[in-house]
Parts: sequence; C-alpha cells; structure tokens
Amino acid sequence: MTEQTSRTEVLIVGAGPVGMVLACELLQQGIDIRLVDAENRARDVDPHSRGILVWPRSLEILRGIDVAERLVHTGHRSPSVHYYSERRLRGSARLDRHPDSPYPFVLTLPQRDTERVLRERVAELGGTIEHEVRLVDLDNTGERPVATLRLPDGTTERVTADYLVGADGPASTVRTLLDIRFDGDPIDVTYAIGDAPVTGDVPAEAQYYYCRTGVVALVPLRNGHYRIAANIPHRGEDEPNPPAELLERIIKERAGRDVHVGEPDWTRSFRPRLGLAERYRAGRCLLAGDAAHVISPAGGQGMNVGLQDAVNLGWKLGGVLRGRLDESIVDTYEPERAVAAERMSRTSAAQARFALQRSTGRIIRRDAAFLAARALGVLQRVLVPLLSQTDVHYGDPDSSPIMLRGRGDRLEPGRRVPLFAGPALADGTPGLAPYQYTVVCWPGRRAPRDWAAVTKAHRDAAGDAVLDLSTVAGPAAAKLHRAFGPRPVVAVVRPDGHLALLTTDLTGGAVRTFLREQAPRPAARLTTVPVP
Repeated sequence: MTEQTSRTEVLIVGAGPVGMVLACELLQQGIDIRLVDAENRARDVDPHSRGILVWPRSLEILRGIDVAERLVHTGHRSPSVHYYSERRLRGSARLDRHPDSPYPFVLTLPQRDTERVLRERVAELGGTIEHEVRLVDLDNTGERPVATLRLPDGTTERVTADYLVGADGPASTVRTLLDIRFDGDPIDVTYAIGDAPVTGDVPAEAQYYYCRTGVVALVPLRNGHYRIAANIPHRGEDEPNPPAELLERIIKERAGRDVHVGEPDWTRSFRPRLGLAERYRAGRCLLAGDAAHVISPAGGQGMNVGLQDAVNLGWKLGGVLRGRLDESIVDTYEPERAVAAERMSRTSAAQARFALQRSTGRIIRRDAAFLAARALGVLQRVLVPLLSQTDVHYGDPDSSPIMLRGRGDRLEPGRRVPLFAGPALADGTPGLAPYQYTVVCWPGRRAPRDWAAVTKAHRDAAGDAVLDLSTVAGPAAAKLHRAFGPRPVVAVVRPDGHLALLTTDLTGGAVRTFLREQAPRPAARLTTVPVP
C-alpha cells in the first residue's frame, strides 16, 4: 500500500491538557496544525483522573483561549490551603488574599473534566483531534522534521512539519526518538490516591495533614466528593487498588477526623518516577509538559507547569510562523521553561520531604518553621505566590533569603504583571492585545500634562496595541500602582503577561527600538511549507 505524505505547520504529538492548550493557542493565530494522540481519551471509560488542582496563574493564562471561566464554572473553589502537623493547624495559605489575581483560589476539578472543556474548545476553533494515531518514527536530520504516523487502519503517513512538539507524557515517544536523556528515578514512596464521597467531619477547603506515620491530603471536589492522597507501604503489583476502608482509616489516624469514605469513583497506588529532560529542543522539535519534566505530585503542580509550557511556546511559534517575530524567539522557550520546571520540581520535592518527617526532633523543627513563617507573614508573602505560580520569573532568579522575599519586589523584565489576555476584567483592568507585544503607558500617581502626547508617540510606534492606563480607577488602579510604581513609565508586556521592557523614556524611542529588534530578520526568517 502506498504511504501517504502530507505537510503541516505544527504537528503536536499528545492530546492531553498541554497538547490541547497549545493547539488552541495556535489555532487562534490561524496556524495549520495536526493534533494526534495514540489513545482515544474521549472514549476512555476509566474514571482515573490524575491532576485536580488548577492554580491561579494557570487560570490567568487560560483566559487567552477562553476556557478559564468555563473551568471555574465546572470546578470547586478552595480559597485557602491549610497545613496541619500532628492534627494541629500550623499555617494556612490564604489565596483569597492574593493582592492582584482575578482568581484568588485554587480550583479543584478532575483532569478528565479539564480535558473535556479543552476538547470542546479545540473543536470550536476548527481543530480536530486524531485519535489512535501513533508516532512510530521521526527523521530530524533535515531542515524540517518528518514524522511517520501509524493510522488507525494500520497504514502509515509521513508528515513534514515546520515544527513538531512532543506533549506525549512521561514515556514520551518524541523524546525517545530524539534520543534526549531523561534524568530521574522512582522515589522511595508509594502513594494511594482516589476520588470518593466523604461524609462526617469533612473540611470545606483543601487540607494537608502531616503525621509521624505519614501524610494525607483531603481536597474537596464538587458534590461531596474529595480527592484523597496519602503515602502507604509499598504494594505488590498483584495487590488490588486501595479500598475505601484503608483511606478512611488513614484519614482518621492522621487527620483525627471522624469521617466515612463511601464507594470510591476510583483509587490507585503508584510510585512516582520523577525526571527532567536533558534538553527541551532538538532543531525544530520541542518538548512540553510531562514529556519534558515530571515533578513530585506533592502540591499538585505538575499539570500547571505544563500548561505554562504550552502558552509560552504558543505565542512564540505563532509569531514566527505568521511573520510577527524573528525565529530566534523560539530559542528562549527552553531556558525560560526549564528553569521554571526545575524550580517547581525542587519545591515539590522539598514539600514532600517536609511532610514525611518521622523523628521527634525534625517534627519539632518543622513545626517551629511553620509557626515562624506564619508569624513573620512569609506564608502569605512567599508561599501563596509560590503555590499560585504567580511568582514565575523569566529574568534573573531571586537569590535573597526566603524570609525576605515578597517585600516590594522590584518590577523588572521577566516578571509577571497583573495584565492578562482576554477581555477586560470586571474591575476595569483592560486586556492585553492578542498575540503581540502590548505597550502599556502608566501615568504614575499623577499623569504629566503632556500625557496625550506620550500615548500618541507610542501609538505611532506600536499601532493599536497600546494601553493607556490613565483612565483606570478604583481597585484596578491600586493593583497597577503596586506593580508599576508612582512614576510615569512605559512597559512592553508579552502576550503571556510577563514584562519584556520597562522604561522611563516617554518619547517612544525605547519602545520603537525594542519592537524593531523583535521583528523578523530577512536572513533568518522561516520559510513556511505550503499546506495543501
């Protein structure tokens, strides 16, 4: 049988949350994509659902593809996360006191529901998920990658792509075929997890209980169901999944709560295998999500790191393929996201070690650290942005002692600013221009008399992608004042809401120079493959 051949601009391998978010980002920019998956997730009847926590930063960036509010409507909001040691409350991360996020809570919903919302959005944008299509070979020796796909009927197809993205999970075929080393080993902990109805002395918000015998997390979902996660003794491969009785006994023992665990929707036991890819890129092939990094499940951050990969990569690939940006912008993907993933990997691993203390001396030191952090405001200043991932910084890392962080952090390139893709917020904060740099004119405490000339100069430099913040009032103005300060400044903000440039030059010259540097250089501009 003759092998089929085809071309596309971006081939995405893996249609989990990361692959679908990237697909939506590209489809909104008019990019021709292929989105393939070896399984048929839509037809999967297994109720097992991995990630359930969607943190504020993920919701902020998902506004850009118009799914954030849909997810919020579907899930359960937990405004705080509480930490107990030996059944006593030691500290709380109050996300509802986050100073500038429009989503001051952690959203809990099963990953299968997140995937359902994303599948619907892919379809709305005209995309198609090709189920049961498996990548079997990848030739990356030429100018463009050529992938060999095995189709459901057993035939094969060779697809030439401008870019190929592997979002195909921890056992990534893309990563294997590119011969990219994945450093990591199983950790010596077995976890039991499951979703089940829980009645009795149940919490209304997310709770983590640390105990000499282990840890248990109890996180509310909707309709009286909870995600339960706990470390347990290692289990043999032939042992059944953890029963409700075991989960109930662990909650009573470690949390001291008189609860009844009903028939679970599902349970599993597993030993996490953590790892980080040696590199995220080989030519025009890139890795995203669990294909690039698998972090400790402690804290529920893994899927969120992957979603940020997708958004970071989406605006860059789209800008290159549509001639808005120089191809060199793709070079920034790996250093930005690898640092972010490694940082969260260290944080999650430290959180797991912090929880699993056995000796009396270490438990005393852990509890003392919690109490000191609460008394000094560190939990609110540092832990809340860390969990929320609103402190992700693409510039120089903060090397100051942890107790001093969060005290009036200086705004500098790479930091997140409280401006977001999508429509204006309810408080009057305007939205960023879609898929291009937005020039932000901030008047400071009081706008200069010639402010109209300032905004005109920047519109002359940047066209319509200019925000004049002089008319913003109320809580939105207070939030922006905290971010940009009391003096008049001009900022250039990336499509993902991170600062690219901050200048006191109000003439438009600095902005004009910056935008010119981002424009495609003729010698390096990508020549796209015609799509039949």
